[in-house]
Amino acid sequence: MKKIYLILSVAMLACIVPGYAQKTLSEEYIIQEKDTLWDISDSKFQDPFLWPKLWNVNPHINNPDLIYPGVKIIIPSREELMQQITPPTVATEKIKLPLRKEMLPTTESVSTTVGKTEKLPAEKHKKYLIDKNLYLSLGWISDKFPGIGKIVSTPSGREITGKDDIVYVEVSPAKILSGTGQPSLIIARDESSKSHYLIIRDIKTVKHPVSGYKVGHLIRVAGVLEIIGTDSGTSKARILRSFEDIQVGDGLIPYKETDPPVAPESARTPKIQGHIIESLFTKELSAEGDIVFIDKGQNDGLQAGDVLSVFSGSPVEKVIGNVQIVSLQPTTSAALIIKSDGEIISGLKLGQKE
Repeated sequence: MKKIYLILSVAMLACIVPGYAQKTLSEEYIIQEKDTLWDISDSKFQDPFLWPKLWNVNPHINNPDLIYPGVKIIIPSREELMQQITPPTVATEKIKLPLRKEMLPTTESVSTTVGKTEKLPAEKHKKYLIDKNLYLSLGWISDKFPGIGKIVSTPSGREITGKDDIVYVEVSPAKILSGTGQPSLIIARDESSKSHYLIIRDIKTVKHPVSGYKVGHLIRVAGVLEIIGTDSGTSKARILRSFEDIQVGDGLIPYKETDPPVAPESARTPKIQGHIIESLFTKELSAEGDIVFIDKGQNDGLQAGDVLSVFSGSPVEKVIGNVQIVSLQPTTSAALIIKSDGEIISGLKLGQKE
């Protein structure tokens, strides 16, 4: 009888171990057409915001915005991925940002008229502050909801849709956006962009965590669609990109392709004081790699790439992290947490250590 139990135990273990190993081991993946690290992180880890860690384990990818079909990458297990370190430690004085491989100048041979060969520096590749998809999905805080249209229905009657789905929309181009509600970085102004729209959602009313006054509406970008025709007099559109579930009732604003801000070689550390007022996904606790909104903007002298320190609350105020400005509005900004040594929550003070 003991032998039978032993045999059964070994058999059960043999069934369990391979399954466990599959979940914990890395795998190879061949890049397909239209793949992005954002999409791969979303499909493999159900979290597109893990793309910087995925990039970190594939150092042969010089530019995360330029990955080509046929390139082989390593996709680690989620446990291995979470052990990866994202952006480096940042000082609070003048910050020298590290140069990735794509930013380093290279040389090429150039023949001269006298037959000599000179080494000339090649043009540097642009290094953006954040991934293009993340930049597009950031959203902003607006005085009013700036939509000029909305998704009204779907052919199937579903309320939730995604990439490549067909939806019906209503658009009122004559609707005027308020000066404070207009996201100037993404409003289309050229003929080629007229059929493309950002899909936006009014997430919540943001109140200042310290003073209590109303800051505005948190607007998040859920995706991008293109109007492709009409169906019985109703405009029909195809969803080109989806950053989260897209819902009937979501708003629309005109869209123009825009690059993220270019990363400075040395980040400014302006002596501007403010507060964290909200997080992109309204989480109570934020950490390294998350996006937060702050109560200072262009009108206060901030620029994209500026770095501010995050201070803990009372009784002992100390630096517990750093944020870098990645998108600006007149009175608010979106910032990426590039370092966190503690719990980062709304209401924490920002500035520079004296």
